[in-house]
Amino acid sequence: MNSIKQERGFSKERFFQVVKRLWILNQKKWLIGFAGGVGILILIYLINAFGNFSPASSESGTIVGVAVVGLGLTLYKYGGYFLTSGIFNELGKKSSASQMLTLPASNLEKFAAGWILTYLIYTIVVVGLLYITGIVLGINPILTSQQLSDPVVNMSNIYFLDALLTFTAFHSVFFLGSIYFDGNNFLKTLLSIVVFFITVGILAVIFMTAFSSDSTGVVNLSFNMGFHPNNIVMTAAFFKIAVAILFLFLSYRQLQNRQIA
Repeated sequence: MNSIKQERGFSKERFFQVVKRLWILNQKKWLIGFAGGVGILILIYLINAFGNFSPASSESGTIVGVAVVGLGLTLYKYGGYFLTSGIFNELGKKSSASQMLTLPASNLEKFAAGWILTYLIYTIVVVGLLYITGIVLGINPILTSQQLSDPVVNMSNIYFLDALLTFTAFHSVFFLGSIYFDGNNFLKTLLSIVVFFITVGILAVIFMTAFSSDSTGVVNLSFNMGFHPNNIVMTAAFFKIAVAILFLFLSYRQLQNRQIA
């Protein structure tokens, strides 16, 4: 097998050319998805606005804001996974794989272009619009999860940081899937995630059954975690960031491996 000749180093000019190319190839799908998401949010807004209309109280406005921004964050995550899984779909097609692999750009430039489009720019645009929408609709989309420890913060708040960290972790998984799989990247990556969690669940059941302490089959864990809610939030945040770093590293290595023809 021969290695395809690659550019070395990092060039801003080549990088922006790759970003432009990826955008042109995917813009139709992205714009259709964006328009569909906006249409769904407008529909939800109209349904909730008319269904909870109360001129004498601002509570209805809060309910509408929570419904719109909450659904918007859900669309942000799952729509982002779908779009991310197709950013390198050229690699799965024999007719276009060679074009992508022989681009006059380094692996780092291709990797960075795909990540910046599907994560950084996508997040800035979508989350920024949702944040502004939340303010306009009268809710406080704060960036922390203070609700766990601060009773002053109520359920009407939408926590962008938690959604952002969750998206960060799973985005890296779908980013790897866009490079690793050939065709149907989204479905194959999603199936891989499901199989992984099922496997973990089965292993957990086997562990609990094998090490059960009594006839009821219940494992007696005598240690005390002693976790404060804020510590749980921080632990989850660091775990999600670690997952993202790991899978982004694996994505870059897989992109390097795809250069072998």
